[in-house]
Amino acid sequence: MKMPQERAEGPPSPLLTPAPLSLALPMTRPHLSAPDILEVGKNSTVDCFLDGVFPVWEAWVQLSLGGRRLSPTIKDSDDLLLATAMVMADLDQEGTQQLTCAVNLGNQNQETRKKVTIYSFPAPSLTLSELEVSEWTMVTVACEAHAAAVVTLTGAPAPTSAQMPASKAQFSFNASAKDNGRSFSCSAALEVAGRVLYKNQTQQLQVLYGPRLNEEDCPGNWTWQEGSEKTLKCQAWGNPPPKLDCHRKGDKVSLPIGDLRPVKREFAGTYLCRAVSVRGEVTRQVVVNVLYHQNNLAIIITVAAVAILGLAGIAGYLYNRQRKIRKYKLQKAQEEASMKMNTPP
Repeated sequence: MKMPQERAEGPPSPLLTPAPLSLALPMTRPHLSAPDILEVGKNSTVDCFLDGVFPVWEAWVQLSLGGRRLSPTIKDSDDLLLATAMVMADLDQEGTQQLTCAVNLGNQNQETRKKVTIYSFPAPSLTLSELEVSEWTMVTVACEAHAAAVVTLTGAPAPTSAQMPASKAQFSFNASAKDNGRSFSCSAALEVAGRVLYKNQTQQLQVLYGPRLNEEDCPGNWTWQEGSEKTLKCQAWGNPPPKLDCHRKGDKVSLPIGDLRPVKREFAGTYLCRAVSVRGEVTRQVVVNVLYHQNNLAIIITVAAVAILGLAGIAGYLYNRQRKIRKYKLQKAQEEASMKMNTPP
């Protein structure tokens, strides 16, 4: 079957009508395809077709919604007649309406009707008293939707059994640092012709607070083995993000934060980490301990040298002692000999 060919809307002009033909519409009604529900202000497609029309070029189609005529595009091929229209419902049509497709051929007519529900469902309104606040500021979050809708506001206290579902919800809280970047969602639910439809809105809160350095993200004591691969981690928190630097007390050597590198004994020392932003500053002391092995050969040489020096000292001491003893004995012997020579017989 060849593809349907588009043609002008409405019944054919009498000037273009050929010699009289036997006109035939099928006993079946046109097939009407359209959504069961239509949202106000939104485009939807309506299709209507009928097969077995002869002559098809003599037939015409009328589409209407709630008594208002639509402007379809009509195509035909062989004995198939097809009409397509874009429909946008108005607010004054809200409720149940009749969608009609009528096919006319001469004085013959076939018509199909379909009930559609037209509804209005704007997205809910989600507002924060302020989108950017300083820490410890009271923030109010409010969610409001179509009067017939029911809203759910994430983050709000759980409703009590006495509270009925409503189209409005709100709550307040004291913003802290942990609320920075917190998202709030307002979900509205509307039942239309037995279906539940949803629309959502989200907002994000920014909380401004000063720099933070805590034990979890910036440990105060690190002990590592020399030569091991370690990443020196010290994370400062704050909004706006603070600038962080760590310098060793005394020589002001910078601690290599965030880099994976072999640990050296030169890293050892006490450092002062400082986080600064426009909202203030905070400092934290960090102690780095590096464990390392002494060189065994150096130890052996050192011990041997000490032992040798010790033995040499002892030997020198003993030699001098023996020399002094011999000298003393010699002096005594000389004194005794001198006394014997000077004594009269």
